[in-house]
Amino acid sequence: MGNERELPLSGMRVLELGGGIPAAFATRWLAGFGADVARSEGPEGALDGDEEVALLAGKRRIATDPPRLRELALAADVLVEDGAPGALAARGLDPRELRRVKPALVITSLTPFGQTGPAASWRASNLVAHAAGGILSLTGVVGRPPLQNGYSQAWMLLGLNGFSATVAAYYGALAHGQGDWLDLSAQECAAGMLELYGPRAAFDHLPAPRLGNRVHALWGIFPCADGFAGVCALQRQAPAFLNLTGAPELEDPRFHDPVARLDPAVDAELGAHVVRWFSDKRKREVLEQGEKHKVPMGAVLTPLDLLASPGLAERGFFAEVATPNGVARVPGRPFLGLDFAAGELRAPAADTDAVARDWLGAGA
Repeated sequence: MGNERELPLSGMRVLELGGGIPAAFATRWLAGFGADVARSEGPEGALDGDEEVALLAGKRRIATDPPRLRELALAADVLVEDGAPGALAARGLDPRELRRVKPALVITSLTPFGQTGPAASWRASNLVAHAAGGILSLTGVVGRPPLQNGYSQAWMLLGLNGFSATVAAYYGALAHGQGDWLDLSAQECAAGMLELYGPRAAFDHLPAPRLGNRVHALWGIFPCADGFAGVCALQRQAPAFLNLTGAPELEDPRFHDPVARLDPAVDAELGAHVVRWFSDKRKREVLEQGEKHKVPMGAVLTPLDLLASPGLAERGFFAEVATPNGVARVPGRPFLGLDFAAGELRAPAADTDAVARDWLGAGA
């Protein structure tokens, strides 16, 4: 499958043994950066229609179990899968045997709890993966149930880690001829997102308390005139934020003193002023004020807000994917600096014979 221009991963062959979001998400970025990704179709309904458009664009799609599947795996540079532990071996694709035959092969396995260990056979939903990894210990208000992060972030986080680890292993194989079998778990990927809370809990042997939306008056999300917006001001940015409000009462020295602001009564008093300032501002105004005064301000954007965002448009964040139902705008390259190809959404199993010919030769 050719590209109009040379992309960073042009020449890489990837066999995706389709399942859910993790493998599809990981290989989406491989395909976008130029890899020839052949997706062996997963179970029916594993991805919904929108997910297929966003995650399968730019890939060639082959039968669920195409003839000579093992030969295709050995013709690939990378194999990515998110089946249960042992699923590869059950399909005649034991990772150790494949790598014995082709040492340079990179195999990336994405599972909830890893290939081995006491929880390896456990099943998990996106919610369970977040909980097991500790993220739910930080979300929601104390005394009330924890809140799940939006959409399928645990599975996408697993896929994103799979993408980056796969690229690193692939370049290692190019350099020294040895690939690897990468075993990534959703639980560990989620645990890696806890930043200081995870190490602090390990050190103190106590879980970090859930703080809900409000951390303190200068670090939170508040109602505004057309939705929600917020501020995340460190001490070095606090004076600029307090000054931009133009409220004389916020000149109070207590509000500018980081130690004084630790007093719950002072924080509550300041918080009331901050809530009042946000209440009559529109999201766009908040963002403009933050940019003008060098204060980290943000807004909770709706899907329509994101599609209309001039910043995302300028950075080329969205890509256009050709589908049987027309052109769809989906998230494109995850970072600037490298060319990225959106590709088109192919029909299921449309490319089985073509991939076999390209990868195995004319007689395949």
